[in-house]
Amino acid sequence: MTEYQLTRVEQPRLDLFDHGPLDSLVGGQWEWCWANSLPYRALAAPVIAQMPAAPRPDAEIMPYLSYWNSLQGFLTFSFGWTRHDRGLRWWYDAGRPLGDPRLALLDAVWERDGNLIAYIEWCHDRLSTLSHQALAEWTTFDSSRDELSPHWEKTLRAVRERPEVSAATPHGKHLESGGHSDGPAAGQHDAKLVVVPDSEHRAVLTAGSALGWYRGLVELGESLPKLSNASWRVDVYVRPIGFLGTYRRSRATGLWFSGRHRFHTVGH
Repeated sequence: MTEYQLTRVEQPRLDLFDHGPLDSLVGGQWEWCWANSLPYRALAAPVIAQMPAAPRPDAEIMPYLSYWNSLQGFLTFSFGWTRHDRGLRWWYDAGRPLGDPRLALLDAVWERDGNLIAYIEWCHDRLSTLSHQALAEWTTFDSSRDELSPHWEKTLRAVRERPEVSAATPHGKHLESGGHSDGPAAGQHDAKLVVVPDSEHRAVLTAGSALGWYRGLVELGESLPKLSNASWRVDVYVRPIGFLGTYRRSRATGLWFSGRHRFHTVGH
């Protein structure tokens, strides 16, 4: 199991600085995306990792938007999940396995903060009104609510009894609209894909911007020769972030994901 030595950091104060030029560095609007790179950097260097500080219920909301958005983006673009509620419920029902370093990071940050269940409740609550899913362009997205077990009904009911809008809840953070969190899949991309010579189905994708890197992976990945009994493994590097992971394309969902396939399919 990966052991993280985490330093929790607050949102950097930029005062009157124009945030617009930062979009390409953080992958979207600054207030929502300033921490989006931190999970990937934590995976690469777990003993010197920084992650966003946990929000307090009485804190102002704006400084903690990226606490929630970094979770959502990590589940979407690393695990390749469209149904975060299903994936996270599976994780809890399976006893919170930590064999994947990304699951260990979920446990070390959002679960330890006591906020991961609140995110599951938000996902389940907002399914019927979701106006956007960042990966729906490339796969089938099921927006129907699951019938919950008695345990999950009781668990999520307890979360609903808390105040709905505060810094310590994902409600009211505009996470469902997609405009703040879909930067890796949005618009155009400046990515390049190079096949590694004399390798077994390996390639490297490099992107100069945090905007559109996942779209670049999808679109450029189509140019790779089709394989019948193997998968291409693509190491993804985004210049403002660093190494994001080694990605494969699932034959089951059609989506690119990092890590083990079985941890990808549970989130659909």
